[in-house]
Amino acid sequence: MKKKILKFRIIYYFYKLLKIYRNKKPATHYGEFGEDILVNRILKNIKKGRYVDVGCYHPFKGSLTVELYNRGWKGINIDLSKTSIDLFNIVRKKDINLNLAISDFNGETNYYENSPINQQNSLIKDNDNQKIIKIECSRLNSVLEKNKIENFEYLNIDVEGYEEKVIQGINLIKFKPILITIENNNLHIKDYMNSEIYNILIKNKYIFIGKTGVTNFFLIDEYAKNFLDLISI
Repeated sequence: MKKKILKFRIIYYFYKLLKIYRNKKPATHYGEFGEDILVNRILKNIKKGRYVDVGCYHPFKGSLTVELYNRGWKGINIDLSKTSIDLFNIVRKKDINLNLAISDFNGETNYYENSPINQQNSLIKDNDNQKIIKIECSRLNSVLEKNKIENFEYLNIDVEGYEEKVIQGINLIKFKPILITIENNNLHIKDYMNSEIYNILIKNKYIFIGKTGVTNFFLIDEYAKNFLDLISI
């Protein structure tokens, strides 16, 4: 019962905070809906952390990690598009930038490209005009182990409907990022809370704290208790 009360209190204050931000003068942000403002608030006390951005797309446009990088964070950026990763290699030289597909297996797969740098490029076929490209595929666990990442604080997943497969490929008990943000374009919150990806996160002691735009926010339970302190200005 106490956990349910805590969860609903957190969701209530999350939306209250969003309302405050919307009524203020626009803050500088890179996320499409200002998600990076909240990401930075939640992670403000960590000076030089690590992030993993799966489906990173662009080093500035829509990025939820650019301000973290500017604050001294480092991380791994992963995308299907070689063009996207070429851009990251130019402006994110301190990061590890990988042209890979991330799923629940290691091997090779096809991805479907609309254009060389496009948010809708996906492992899921969307139309007959897409170009089919073969690409190396890896579980996120394997990527982290290969690059000797033992822990990181923030995981962002934006892979056009393939998010569940990404989550199934990482050991959340071992790596345990503080914050996970996941794109959710289609499901209503009620339906999302019955989804497999939601159940995986809840079983691994993550608390759903809210949604802004098309991004769902999950916070590890030990940090969720101090959520209001984390987001205070």
